[in-house]
Parts: sequence; structure tokens; C-alpha cells
Amino acid sequence: MDYLYYKAINWDDIKDNFDKYTWEQLTTNFWLDIRIPVTNDQLAWQQLADTQQQAITRMLAGASMLAVYQSEVGTPAIRHDRRTQQEESVLNTITFMKSVHAKSYTTIFRALIPGNGGANLTWADNNADLQAEIDQLAQTSTNGTALQKKALFILTETGLSFGKYWTTLQTHSLVNTYQMLANILRGSALFSAYIGYKFRLRFEELTVSDQTELQYWINTQFDQLMQTEKDFLEANLDDATEAINLASYGANHALMSLGFNAVYEVQPSSLVAQLKELMIDQNQFLQQVTASNNESDTEKMTDNDYDF
Repeated sequence: MDYLYYKAINWDDIKDNFDKYTWEQLTTNFWLDIRIPVTNDQLAWQQLADTQQQAITRMLAGASMLAVYQSEVGTPAIRHDRRTQQEESVLNTITFMKSVHAKSYTTIFRALIPGNGGANLTWADNNADLQAEIDQLAQTSTNGTALQKKALFILTETGLSFGKYWTTLQTHSLVNTYQMLANILRGSALFSAYIGYKFRLRFEELTVSDQTELQYWINTQFDQLMQTEKDFLEANLDDATEAINLASYGANHALMSLGFNAVYEVQPSSLVAQLKELMIDQNQFLQQVTASNNESDTEKMTDNDYDF
């Protein structure tokens, strides 16, 4: 009998405080796309040049594909390596939030280009570079080890996504669309920190030779996927320099979440600084968990809790 499925879960019997802390952070940061008034960006959207509109919608359509993949394949694929019952609950929540992320792009399209959002998603479905990324990710989700799956999960949240956000992040007039992406980025930061922590636990249990082999595999996969991402950005942006810079920052963040050194060149910029404020490093994560260990997980209710 598999206790993970047939034993009642006891949140007073915590095997790993990272599970409890992450659950609390996920539920505290819970949000829905329908609560953000993206329609208020319509006037600002109409004032953008056609080329800028196209770049934004194509990049977000590409990000949408990755979010769908993560919700349907990427996150479920790493659930089989769970170490505690509470981890199962955390991963269930991440799976749901990835579905919210995926839906958010449709909400943006519906608000800014009523009736035409589906055309952008179809364009993404038929894009060779995006399909190449998905195909490579799917091969690992199907045939890879638990640690390989975790590594590419984090890269998908960061290196393969950050560059696609550039067109929106640098368009400050789209205030509510920016807020939507900021919410997605906060979620990705928490997902990456949590999965990176779980990766490290398993990685430390490997022999030195197995660690070396796995790190070589990860570096190779990252290089291949980041080259495909660079090709995608260069093919669909007039100037992809900053987008590639953000993607490289994301890839470095993924490597550091796994406990490895950053290897991709990143130039300082205001957008990189913005992303750094949203991301979580493992040392910070550990400190936050340690600080929360002695706190009660019972919160007093207020009138605002009933304001739906």
C-alpha cells in the first residue's frame, strides 16, 4: 500500500519545514487572472505601434505554450519523486497555479485584442523553435530521471520564459498587463526555489561520479535549449539583445537554484534588476524557512477574509 495515497495527511507531523513554508507562501500569494483589470490597458494598447503589438502578443503566446506544458506535463512529471505527503499538496497547488498562469495569457489577449487572441496562440503552435523547445522538454519528462525533470522544470520557469516577457516588461504603459506578469514571476520564483531545494536533497545523495554525470547532462541540455530560445527571440524581435540578456539571467538563476555556478553572460540592466527583486535565491529561502519554523500556522480571521 502506497502511504502517499492511502494515509491521511497530518500537517502537525511535518517531515520537512520547506513543505509547510512553501504551502503557506503559495496560499498567501494566491491570485486569479480575472481579478486584474487588464481591460484598463486598452487605450494604452491602442497607442502602441503595430510592430510593438505583434512582438508583445507573439512573445506572450510563446510563454503561454510553456505555461500549458508546465501545468499538463512538467509539474505532474516531478510528482513521482515526492519525499513527503505535504510535498504532494505543494505540487498540487503549483500545478493549479501553472494552469492559472496559462489562462492569464488568454485573459490578456481577450482584453487587448478581442476576438483575435486565438490567432496568436495558433501562430505559437506552429512555430518551429517553440515546438523544438517543447519536444526537448517532453523527452525528458517522459524518459528522464527525477533530477533531470526537476532541472528542466526550473529552466522552463526562468531561462525559457524571461526573454519572452521583455516586450511587456519594458512597455510601462500596460500597467495591468505588467501586474499580471509580475504575479506570474512571483509564482515562478517560489516554484523554482522550492523545486531547486528538493533537487539539492536528491543530488547530495548521489555518488560523486553520478553528480558529475548529471551536471554535464544539465549543462548540455541548458545550452541546447538556450540556443533554441535565442533563435526564437532573434527571429521574432527587431532587436533581441535585452530579451536574450533576460533569458541568460533566467538560465543562471536556474543553475544557481540547483546549486551550480552561473555560466551565462549577463549585462546589468534595469529589467534584470527588476527580476532580481522578484526572484528568490536558495540562501534567502532557507533563512525565511528557518525564521518561520517557530511561528504558528494558524491565522486570526478578519472581516477582509470574507470580502469576496
